[in-house]
Amino acid sequence: MVDFFEQIGDYISTYGYKLLLGICIVVAGFCFAWLIGFLIKKIFLKTKIDGAMLTFIVSIIRIVIVVLVVLVAASVLELSTEGLVVSLSTIALAVGLALKDSFSNLANGILIIVNKPFRRGDYVSINGVEGKVHNIKLLTVELITFGNVKIVLPNSAVLNSNVINYSALAIRRLDMEFSVAYGSDMDKVESCLRKVAENHPQILKSMKINIYMKSHDSSAITYSLKVWTNNGDYFSVSHSLPRMVYDSFKENGITIPFNQLDVHFDTTNPKENDE
Repeated sequence: MVDFFEQIGDYISTYGYKLLLGICIVVAGFCFAWLIGFLIKKIFLKTKIDGAMLTFIVSIIRIVIVVLVVLVAASVLELSTEGLVVSLSTIALAVGLALKDSFSNLANGILIIVNKPFRRGDYVSINGVEGKVHNIKLLTVELITFGNVKIVLPNSAVLNSNVINYSALAIRRLDMEFSVAYGSDMDKVESCLRKVAENHPQILKSMKINIYMKSHDSSAITYSLKVWTNNGDYFSVSHSLPRMVYDSFKENGITIPFNQLDVHFDTTNPKENDE
């Protein structure tokens, strides 16, 4: 035991300065990496660069600085950097095999950040799952539904799914159908629908309003109304327009039908028919 402590003492007396210098280099390097990342975020935070892309760039820069610092510290301690590089490569290979799915998500996350099929705050549907994009990370995409439920999707699943971005364009078309009873005044029906659309404050008057008879159904005649609105007003219009149409139909005596079934009885006597 005494020999062991003597060996440690000899090592410290011989390499103590270099060991202290190596520790200082590592600590300073980690602080430098954090400082560089902080400054980059501070500089580019107010630019148009995507937040997820900025986070990815900062993470890569910090990793590169940390690796260089470790190599410099090893060189100061007179350790074999070649052996260290081989060791790091072996560890990286083992970690890569263990986390191949995570690296797949990472690669897909980079593609999502670069290609930008959606941005933070967009309302999207991914493989049938709808919600507002809350966060785009290197491994996952987080959605928040209207019910305030957070859904986390792996990036590989996102990139391999059908993505519908409802917020990508400035305006959207709203298609709605309204049914009226047979026998209704068709000109009055079309006039009511047009007046409602023209008087709605959130419907774009610069775009064409399309109204046409769509079908003759079993208990009603169905009309189609197609209007345009700003993307942010889409859900507001879709909720308020049916009420306004209902009130207009009611004021003008237009009946909104319900399912009806006409039943006819044959009152003739079968025996009389046979005679």
